[in-house]
Amino acid sequence: MSEEARLWALIEDQGEREPLITRGEMQAVVQLLRRLGEQGGEGADVAAELAARLARRLPTE
Repeated sequence: MSEEARLWALIEDQGEREPLITRGEMQAVVQLLRRLGEQGGEGADVAAELAARLARRLPTE
């Protein structure tokens, strides 16, 4: 299994959710993942998808 396939499997797993980070940490993670997604390369599509999923779960300000 390729690294990208392994990453897709991790984000597609619908296991139990646990609140592990603060809102500020989540916003930082989303920004970093968006940058990785924009850079291209292996895992860029996974980073972009994960950023979108996390951003949708953030409360609007």
